Amino acid sequence: MPDRRSLLALMAAAAAAGPARAASPTEVTARRRAVESGLLQRVALEGQAQSRFSICDRMRRYRVPAVSLAVIDRGRIDWSAAYALEARAGRPISEQTLFQAASISKSFTGALAMRLAQAGKLDLDVPVEDYLPIDLPRGEQTSDHPATLRNLLAHSAGATVGGFDGYEMGAALPTDRQVVLGEAPANSPPVRIATRPDTGYAYSGGGYAIAELAMETHMGVEFGALMDAWVLRPLALTRSTFAQPLPATLRTDIAPGHLYDASEVPGGAHAYPEQAAAGLWSTPGDLARFALAIRAAWLGGTAFLSRSAARQYLTPHFENYAMGLAVLGEGPQRRFIHQGGNVGYKCRYLLFLESGSGVAVMTNSDNGMVLANEIIQAVSDIYDWPDFKPRRETPVSPDRAALDPFLGAWRFDRFEDRYPNRVDFVRHGEGYALATPDLGLLALVATGTRQLVAQDGGATIAFSGEGAARKMTVSGRPASPLSVGGQGPGTQGR
Repeated sequence: MPDRRSLLALMAAAAAAGPARAASPTEVTARRRAVESGLLQRVALEGQAQSRFSICDRMRRYRVPAVSLAVIDRGRIDWSAAYALEARAGRPISEQTLFQAASISKSFTGALAMRLAQAGKLDLDVPVEDYLPIDLPRGEQTSDHPATLRNLLAHSAGATVGGFDGYEMGAALPTDRQVVLGEAPANSPPVRIATRPDTGYAYSGGGYAIAELAMETHMGVEFGALMDAWVLRPLALTRSTFAQPLPATLRTDIAPGHLYDASEVPGGAHAYPEQAAAGLWSTPGDLARFALAIRAAWLGGTAFLSRSAARQYLTPHFENYAMGLAVLGEGPQRRFIHQGGNVGYKCRYLLFLESGSGVAVMTNSDNGMVLANEIIQAVSDIYDWPDFKPRRETPVSPDRAALDPFLGAWRFDRFEDRYPNRVDFVRHGEGYALATPDLGLLALVATGTRQLVAQDGGATIAFSGEGAARKMTVSGRPASPLSVGGQGPGTQGR
């Protein structure tokens, strides 16, 4: 197999030959094998060689049963593949296997709204109440600052309810109206406009629930059918559906979701009637085809979206968020990106607008985002992208006198994750580690007197304070001690 330098030389020659030249099967195979064996930890240490790992090695490390990906190079899908630690009841994972796309659904919802507006079917800038069958609870919206489809989809309407937990298979599902109003059997609170629209960014799946209700009411068509007619069929995304719950005919086609402890989600997956926010089932290949369709429209307009509509769709409002995706960087680094996390699933996709390079990664585990990010770094390395490289840190010798007083169990002050709220700062060999419920033991490297970093995942850990005022932060998240000092339960490396 060619080394990385040889691969980059081959790719430079291919690029010089012009966009019409397709890569040979030999070149594609070499790049695929290099990615498959070239996963990189989130943090690289100055002065030390960086280890590379295989995809299956890291799947075992993070307890992710299956992952599927599609790599995009120069405006086309270069290759796609799926990996599983074991076949499940005679249903092996393949590139056609369905995963939940979670919040990547929002990118499709934004495209649907843009297409309907382009066709003159609705106005993105009128008060959304004009399209609703209900009155929204009175909040901070006013006639001068209304909640609209445009600001709801850009997370700038001031709407509440960040995300949704879904419903176990077989449970009663709420209607869109019940979701918005927080009425039984909805398991989420009512959606309100809590801050003045168009004055800032607040991520809100609830805002997408309002948009879903508005679009299907105004069009007189169920949301999944709207998506089929206006987005999925026009783009020939044959392995994607917004059907919730998933029809029985498709349930054998899914990668069942898994929780932080590697146990399977009861029933295989949750149902998400909040389709606009979280209801898409898809494959990395279809996510890649969607991304390429958006880029083609952005470049010169297509039958799917005009150039003007595509540019509106990709125009950020606040915090780099446009109509269902984040748009970051300038020039060669300009790209759109989104990630998602439903119960038992994590995924991420991105595309550089100028070069047409990108990737889509889908996993069936609550622990899958760390793996997805390592895969993205490997693709960036092999395909020589301008971004998504390991973060570099300078290690120092650990200061035991400064760090030992913080040994013990800690609890996050604010916690919304789906696993026990406890981490343990422990001795590990000659150094330290953080014992976590989801990712297991994270070996730590000291970068300062009271600062450490985990190469796996990239979390930064900092300690401060004295006595009862001691605090720990993990990537900015504050935690308080359950017990500190000595070698209490959980303080031995394992």
